Amino acid sequence: MAKMILEQVRDRLRAAGIVQSDKQFCELWLGKSECYLRGLRFNEISPSADALATCAAQLAMTARQLRGYGQDKHYAWAEELEQLRVACYGVMDAQALSKLQRKGVCV
Repeated sequence: MAKMILEQVRDRLRAAGIVQSDKQFCELWLGKSECYLRGLRFNEISPSADALATCAAQLAMTARQLRGYGQDKHYAWAEELEQLRVACYGVMDAQALSKLQRKGVCV
C-alpha cells in the first residue's frame, strides 16, 4: 500500500498536468533523487516517512493554490489532492504502528 500511494499520487498529478515525469515527481514532490520510486520497486521496500510527509505537504500547498483560483474544476482537483494527502498520512500512521508492534511497544 505504501508504494502504491506514491504511485497513485504521481499518476493523478500527471493526469492533472502538474508533473510530467518520475524525475520531477521524485525531486519536487518527495524531496528525493530522481530514481527514488525505481529504487523502492527494485528493493521491494516502503517509502520513508520523510518522503510521505514531504509529499503530503506539497499536496496540501497545491490544493490551497488550486482553491485560490476559484473555478469548479480547480476545486475538484483540490479535493482529490486533499484526499491523497490524507492517504499519505494514513500510510505513515500504519508504518509507525507496525514498527511499534514489531518492537513490542503496543499490541
